[in-house]
Amino acid sequence: MKGPTDVTAELPVCSLAGDVLRRRRGDVLRDAIHEAVFEELACVGYAGFTIEAVAARAKTGKASIYRRWQTKQDLVMDAFCTRFGGPGDVVASLADETSTTRDLLVQLGSGICHMSGKAAEVVRAVACEVTRDPELAQAVENQVYVPKRAAMLAILERGVQRHEVRPDAATELFGDLLPAILTYRAILMNRPVTESAVAEIVDRLIMPLVGQEPEPPTASP
Repeated sequence: MKGPTDVTAELPVCSLAGDVLRRRRGDVLRDAIHEAVFEELACVGYAGFTIEAVAARAKTGKASIYRRWQTKQDLVMDAFCTRFGGPGDVVASLADETSTTRDLLVQLGSGICHMSGKAAEVVRAVACEVTRDPELAQAVENQVYVPKRAAMLAILERGVQRHEVRPDAATELFGDLLPAILTYRAILMNRPVTESAVAEIVDRLIMPLVGQEPEPPTASP
């Protein structure tokens, strides 16, 4: 007579795989799908990207993907925003009185540090496609650039209140400086953006541009 373990041994391989896939739910399945999204984007770009290919890479069914994301744009943007994150942590730090403007700028800029290596290939794939896909361009603007720009402006406006930033520097022009420099280095130049590089850019470029000028020495009587 066969023992209970023999029943599993006789199951077809596809049945065992299906059981494993059905048990892979929630964040575990989402993370596997997101990883497959990045691998597929790095391989074929956005134009050649298909949900079918992602499902195959993630070893899951298309239905599991379509239940969460209706279009490939929805899927790509969710993976993109989850991987690179939003400025939520920085915004939460605005209430911390011990954090200086310089501290918050470094914290915000450090999020760009993840855009190197394979991640940079993915960002380039999406960035190239926005010039041809108005809907994707709008999604990137609304979900990526607008939140980061708002966080940058919030940091600068807070700096004005703390007398660390000049009032005329709390504008979108100055707010675009740090993301523009870091994105240029990481995406266009394909140069790794390290924590130390972020700190150096903030200390040597951004703060001297936006910071309050020192008070002139008072004349001796």
